[in-house]
Amino acid sequence: MKAVLYLGKGQVGVREIEKPPCPPDEVMVKIEYCALCATDVHLVTNGLFGVTEPLTLGHEMSGTVVEIGPEVPQGLFRLGDKVTANPVPSCGVCPQCRKGLPQHCEKAAFNPANRPMNAMAEYRSYPVKQLFKVPDEIPFEHACLVEPITTASRGLSLADPAMGSTVCLSGAGSIGLIMLNLLKYRGLARITVIDPVKEKRELALEMGAQFVIDPASQDVEAEAMRITDGLGYDTVFEMSGARSAAELCPRLVGHGGTIEYFAVYPEDYQLPLNLFDMFNKEARVQFTFTNPTLYPRSIELLRVLDMDRIVGPVYELDDAPRAFEDFKKAKYPKLLIRCNQDPRP
Repeated sequence: MKAVLYLGKGQVGVREIEKPPCPPDEVMVKIEYCALCATDVHLVTNGLFGVTEPLTLGHEMSGTVVEIGPEVPQGLFRLGDKVTANPVPSCGVCPQCRKGLPQHCEKAAFNPANRPMNAMAEYRSYPVKQLFKVPDEIPFEHACLVEPITTASRGLSLADPAMGSTVCLSGAGSIGLIMLNLLKYRGLARITVIDPVKEKRELALEMGAQFVIDPASQDVEAEAMRITDGLGYDTVFEMSGARSAAELCPRLVGHGGTIEYFAVYPEDYQLPLNLFDMFNKEARVQFTFTNPTLYPRSIELLRVLDMDRIVGPVYELDDAPRAFEDFKKAKYPKLLIRCNQDPRP
């Protein structure tokens, strides 16, 4: 089968690899779509998590059940089921899992043996506890975005902005637009989006932002204070992953506010933070990862979120390296890879 592989820092290629057998306790999935995530790009660019090549990329997927191992309990899945998957395995028995934090499972460190990626291919198998059924009426193109919706939902729950409070969103990439969608349903005020790309600012306004700021041509701090009457924002979400944006956020948050760093930054990046200023504001700094227990709710959100605006160009599997390059242009919402053209279930 074909797969998109990490071949070393800065190198992505499409290769023929052996189709894996379906283990007796797993479910084989024909991958229909795999969305390109900033984590995939950062992994290729920076070699995150100490990964070694070759590694099959991709983790935001949707697919069709095509084989069920004989040890899978009957009735959980049927051939032809539409599914999505949580890419992060968990053991259920380590201290982190027992604390209710399966996303931090001590036995699920990022390494190829745990298969936290491997979805940018024609087929792969999953343990049943990582698979979730998706209603038939939800398009595959939308179903592959359950993972980023889950991550955004987790971030929103941790920041917990109050209804009517002011919010700033730094970065209008795909995950930023998903968060913008969620913010609308939270009843927040003066929703402001910061992004240097004109097309993304325009899309943000169409999707519910009340204000936009161009960091390339405007004084972001001055504009933020103008919008908030000099008070700063109650919540600031940093979604861009840009160091300059990360360092600006403490100047945008108001007294008693929260900054949530959402993006994936280089592993050696150290944030300069004036602790006296944060103390004086009594501000809070929050980070977010994900949580697999939110998957069912995220699937339900697919029915109400503005997914058509978030889904951008679709690339065939052979064109995946071009998708990685286009991602860097930062002009598009979510980029999808069509992993399979076989019409058979």
